[in-house]
Amino acid sequence: MIVYFVFMLLAICFSNGTFVTTDIETGQVRGYRIPTSSGGDLDIFLGIPFAEPPLGNLRFAPPQEKRSWRASVFNATTYGPACQQPLHFLQKYSFGKSFSDVSEDCLYLNVFAPKNVSSPDQRFPVMVWIHGGSFRYGSGSEYDGRILAAKGEVVVVTINYRLGALGFLSTDDSVTSGNQGLLDQVMALKWVNRNIQHFGGNPSQVTLFGQSAGGSAVSLHIFSRLSEGLFQAVIAQSGCALSPFSVYRPPHSIRTTTRNLALMLHCPVNSSQSIIDCLRQKSAAELSITYPQHPDMIAAFAPRVDGYFLHDTPEKLLQRGEFNHNVNVMTGFVPNESADEIPDDFNAKGGYDVTQYNSLVTSWSRRFFNSDHVRSAVTCFYTPSESDDQKNVQTYMQLKSDYGYIIPHIQMATQLNHRGTNTWLYAFNYRSQNYPEPSWMGIIHASELYYLFGTPLFHSEACPGDQNVTCPQIWTSYQHWDDLDREISETVILLWSSFAKMAGINQTTISLPICDHWNVFGSNKQYLEIGNRVKIQNYPKHRELSLWNRFDYLDFYANPSGNCHTSQEPVVG
Repeated sequence: MIVYFVFMLLAICFSNGTFVTTDIETGQVRGYRIPTSSGGDLDIFLGIPFAEPPLGNLRFAPPQEKRSWRASVFNATTYGPACQQPLHFLQKYSFGKSFSDVSEDCLYLNVFAPKNVSSPDQRFPVMVWIHGGSFRYGSGSEYDGRILAAKGEVVVVTINYRLGALGFLSTDDSVTSGNQGLLDQVMALKWVNRNIQHFGGNPSQVTLFGQSAGGSAVSLHIFSRLSEGLFQAVIAQSGCALSPFSVYRPPHSIRTTTRNLALMLHCPVNSSQSIIDCLRQKSAAELSITYPQHPDMIAAFAPRVDGYFLHDTPEKLLQRGEFNHNVNVMTGFVPNESADEIPDDFNAKGGYDVTQYNSLVTSWSRRFFNSDHVRSAVTCFYTPSESDDQKNVQTYMQLKSDYGYIIPHIQMATQLNHRGTNTWLYAFNYRSQNYPEPSWMGIIHASELYYLFGTPLFHSEACPGDQNVTCPQIWTSYQHWDDLDREISETVILLWSSFAKMAGINQTTISLPICDHWNVFGSNKQYLEIGNRVKIQNYPKHRELSLWNRFDYLDFYANPSGNCHTSQEPVVG
C-alpha cells in the first residue's frame, strides 16, 4: 500500500462548531470537539476501525489492513464494540449491567486530541493505551482519555485487541501460530504512525503504556522485531514481560489448552487443521465463555513464543541483549497487587492461623515441580506469625504480590539498565481516605488508574446534543474525591506525560517541579515513590531480592535452597 500524508483539514459540520472532520489514509472521519475545564478544546474521535473485521477465515488469523471508505465520511462519534468476552467483567467494572455491546468485529480505536488554537501546526506527543484484563477481558473504551489528553497536553489513543481464544489461541504450528491480539496491537501502532499527525499527534514521539496484562503487552513489544520503530517509549504498569503471566513458558504448551477447548466444544483433535476448521464454525460467544483447563499461573489463552512476534521468552532475549535498545522505559507497581486474589475466608481473629497460611503457601508452590523446596525457601522469607493471624494475611498477600508483579518489575528495570536501556522505576503508594475497600487490602492492583485518567478532576463536560454521539464516561467506582486526591491525580498525569515528552534516549534524569531529580534505576537503585507526597527512595525490596535473585521463579524446575538470608543491608544486583 502506498503510504501518503495529507495536511489536517478540520471542517465544521454544524453551526454550533461542535462536529469536526479530518482526512486519514482510508478516508474522512467525523468526530466532535468539546471545551475543556482548563479553557482549551479537545477533539474526540471514537470507534475508528484500524483493521478489517477478523471474521470468517480471518478468525485466528493475523489482522488485515483496513480498506478505504473514500466514498463516504466515517462517523467516529460513538464507540465501537468491545472485543468478544464474557460480559460480567465489563458490566461490573466499566459500563454497567445493561452493557452488551461485544463483538468479534472489534478492532477499533479512539483518539483524544488537544487543540492548540494559537499554534495549529503543533504536534503533540502521543500516548497509546493498551488495556489489561488477563488477556481475556477489557476494552480501550473503558478508559476516558479526555483529562489525560487535556491536562498532559498529549494525544491519547485507546485501542481494542482480540482477547481470549479469539486473540491468543494457537496450535503451536503454522496452522494458527497465536498472538493475534499482539499482532492487532502492532497493526494499531502502524495506524498511529501513518495517521496520527492528522489529529495533531507526532508519529515520531509515541509512548506505549498499559497496565496488568496491558503492561506485559507493552513491554513484550520491546522484544519484538515487528514493533521496532513504531514507538519510542514504554510505560509498563503492574505487569511486565518478566511477570509469570506474561507468556507461556516451558514445559507448558498452549497447544494443550487449545486441544482442551476443542474437546469441550466437541471438535475433532486429530490434526491442527481439523481443530481450527471446527472452531471457526463455533460462535464467538461460545469461544469466549468456554474456559478450558490450563496452567494456573497464566490465563488459558495468552502470548506465546511463536517465532514471529516473539522469538524466545523475554527473559532469554533480555539475557542475550536481543531487544529494542532505542526506547525509554518506565515501569512500576503498587504495594498490594494481589489483594483481590487473596481468599477472604478469615478465621475468628480476622486472618489466617499458621495452619491456614501454610496450606495456602503449599497450594501456591505446586506450580513448581520442586514444590517442597520452593515452599521451604519461600517460607523462610515470608514466615507466618504464631500469634498475629491478621499479619499472616499481609505476609501471604506480599508473597503473591512480590512473585506476580513487584519482583519482575525490579528485575526488568535492573537488567534493562544494565544493558544500556534507560529505565525508571516507580512505586504508587497512595490510598485515598475515601477508598471504600477494606483497609487490610491496602493499595490494590489498578489503584493508580483512577488518578492517571483524571477521575478526581472530572467535571461534567459539554458533549454534542445529538442522539448519535457518545460522550465518554469517566472510569470510576466511588463518588467522593478530596483535594489531596485531586493533587495526586495532577501529579500522576504530570509524571506520565512528562515521560512521554522526553526527546531521545540519552536522558538519564527526569527533572520535575514536584520532587528532586528522578534518575534511572541504576547502581544506587533509585526509584520514585508516589504517596501523600512524591519522594525519591532507594533499594526497593532489598531483603526479598536476596531470595528472588537466586530463585528463578520463571523456571518451573527451579530448586532454591531453604537457607534464609536475613541481612537488612541492600542487595545490589
